[in-house]
Amino acid sequence: MDPDDPRVELARRLNPVRDAFTEVEFLADDIDHPEGVAWWDGSVWCGTEAGSLLRIDPANGAITEVAETGGYLLGLAFDGEGRCYVCDSGPGRVLRVEPSGSWDVLADHVEGRKLVSPNFPAFTSDGTLWVSESGTAGRNDGYLFRIRPGQAPEIVSEEVPRFPNGLAVAPDESKLYVVESRLPGVVTFDLAGGELGPRQELVVIPEANPDGLAFDAEGNLYVSCWRPDRVYRIRPGGPPEIYLDDPTGDYLETVTNVAFGGENLDVMYLAGLAGRAIRWIAADVPGRPLPHPMVG
Repeated sequence: MDPDDPRVELARRLNPVRDAFTEVEFLADDIDHPEGVAWWDGSVWCGTEAGSLLRIDPANGAITEVAETGGYLLGLAFDGEGRCYVCDSGPGRVLRVEPSGSWDVLADHVEGRKLVSPNFPAFTSDGTLWVSESGTAGRNDGYLFRIRPGQAPEIVSEEVPRFPNGLAVAPDESKLYVVESRLPGVVTFDLAGGELGPRQELVVIPEANPDGLAFDAEGNLYVSCWRPDRVYRIRPGGPPEIYLDDPTGDYLETVTNVAFGGENLDVMYLAGLAGRAIRWIAADVPGRPLPHPMVG
């Protein structure tokens, strides 16, 4: 974009760390409302509103459909065997997709409750899959559950009723971080011995609808926002800073989730729900490697 364009000046008044107008690059578009985004096996992955699990070549943006589920795919996580665990908010279920594209339902009920809107999965290294259930919009009935290898799903906290959304596990696995979109902000739970401690409020982000989370290698936490078109960065012990901002909605276009990828995890990929696109920016700090446990 022309540096003299008035939109550039508007963005700079907010003092973002990075310049979305000149640094964010396009990877792939015409994607049916991508929400979750992940990096696995040298490729970018995302799901669609029509239930397609897509693999995207980071070199040229070429898209391959790996599986078709008929649902609405949100957050993604991969185990060490390359199986994709995906939250399908359409029928209300968590799916496990094999590298071949076949899939099975891992959970559609938890302790007798029908899943309504499972949103995001995150692994810890012991193979436990932690999942946010956002609940029904406006009812404040969200909760967290987990699926241990070979065991039935179980509810672990109902202390995040206001639309729990993106999850991230601390790099040392000492805490679980949870976006509570209608707080709006981020809360944490201690993870002592694989059990959740009480809810702790990390940060409130006024006039925002936070959605996704990701950690970099220095322990900085990134919070992507459905509204406004913005990504915050929270340094350990510090306040949120505006990392990327797009006040005109031209480049982030409802950034729901972010994921680090590339050979050295030195690229941040951004899912633009409203823009129907995946974009990227060179990371100033590499991402932290996610656990990909051998679940069995």
